[in-house]
Amino acid sequence: MTQFEALILTLASEVPVMLLLARRLPVLRVLPVAVTASLITHPIAWHMASILSPAEYHAGMAWIEGGVVLIEAIWYRIWLSRIFLQALAWSLAANAFSFMVGWLVFA
Repeated sequence: MTQFEALILTLASEVPVMLLLARRLPVLRVLPVAVTASLITHPIAWHMASILSPAEYHAGMAWIEGGVVLIEAIWYRIWLSRIFLQALAWSLAANAFSFMVGWLVFA
C-alpha cells in the first residue's frame, strides 16, 4: 500500500464517521476540519510507522495511533467541540474505524 492509498482510505473512512458523529454541526464546518485533521496527522503517522522494525511494529503502532487520536482530539476540540471528552471520543471512534478498515483491506 502506498502512502497515497492509505491517505485516501483514511479520508474515506474517517470523514464519514466524523460527519455522522458531529451531525448536529453544519456539514460545511465538520468536513474541512475532519479532512484537515487527517492531512495533518497521516504523514506523521506514516513516517513513524515506516521506521519501526518488525519487532517494534505492534507496540509502535499502538503508540502512533494513540498520538494521532490525541492530536486529532485536540484539533476537534479547537474547531468543533467545547468538550474535550467529546472530541476525544470522536477522534477515537473515527481512528478505530479507519484502522479496522485498513486492517481488513490490506492485511
